[in-house]
Amino acid sequence: MLAYYHLETLLPRLFAFLIAMTLHDTAHAGVAWLLGDRTARDSKRFSLNPLAHLDVLGLAMIIFGPYGWSKKMPVDSDRYPKNKKLSLTFVYLAGPLTNLVLVLFFWWLYFYLPALLGAASESLVVEQWRVYLQYCVIVNLMIGLIHLLPLYPLDGWYVWRGFVSTPKQRWLDRQQTKALILVIVLMVTPIGQWALSGIYPYAVKVIMHLYSL
Repeated sequence: MLAYYHLETLLPRLFAFLIAMTLHDTAHAGVAWLLGDRTARDSKRFSLNPLAHLDVLGLAMIIFGPYGWSKKMPVDSDRYPKNKKLSLTFVYLAGPLTNLVLVLFFWWLYFYLPALLGAASESLVVEQWRVYLQYCVIVNLMIGLIHLLPLYPLDGWYVWRGFVSTPKQRWLDRQQTKALILVIVLMVTPIGQWALSGIYPYAVKVIMHLYSL
């Protein structure tokens, strides 16, 4: 689908995506549970098992492109008796913020890996694992930033929705189908293809360059 993707990067990308997706969704479910909504937990989504979150089509897209998705997180807004707007904002922010924290963690792990493994920094084992860690940084960064965009059905849509009045929330709810069509159009039109084929590899190059400094 996109020529800049090569088979040799498949395993690191899948590894990074499974970690990013699993912890992203588990963070959503965990914060929802803490705030009183057990819908995700009852649906077995409060889990560190990637199989609980996998969407077959979303996983398949990782093989062919830089984007993918997991199952939609079940959230029941009626289960937040106190300050529903703020509670939902915390729930939807939990996922992308977790990914951004993971960026820092995997960045740190990249440099401290030799000490943790008791190996020289130039050893083959360290270099192999560093490839996986680099992709963990890239994938978590992309997922974290993308999910902060105010586009349906991304987390940023629901975060933004939480800051507007109830009448405007109802209006936004009526626009969800149009907003979803817009996202799909952006993905398949030249603008979206430019973003996927230009921004993503550029971000990869920037991160790889930073690692080499």
